[in-house]
Amino acid sequence: MLKKKYRLTSSTLFQKIFEQGEFKENKFFVVIYMKNNLTHPRFGIVASVKTFSLAVDRNSLKRKIRAILNDCVSLFKEGFDIVILTKKGALDKSSQEIEEVLNELLVSLS
Repeated sequence: MLKKKYRLTSSTLFQKIFEQGEFKENKFFVVIYMKNNLTHPRFGIVASVKTFSLAVDRNSLKRKIRAILNDCVSLFKEGFDIVILTKKGALDKSSQEIEEVLNELLVSLS
């Protein structure tokens, strides 16, 4: 589980990032990010009902992503607010494959 200081919790923050943030994407994820005035990153994960109809699938994928983010928080020297949108193909992949693809995207931000 991510510590509270590393989580985006308010819907207004999510909305601000969606409106003003920059986009990067690959075959499994869309990452929307913007710089914040903090010394650490904050993350939000979105797995929509349209993409994954079963709650079990959404929760499982978000759990995998949170575990990966817990390990890569130290990659960021500056603060970013980052929202990770999941795509359909991510569900069928192993944790290792998800980690490789997600780390590739996150490293390109910093």
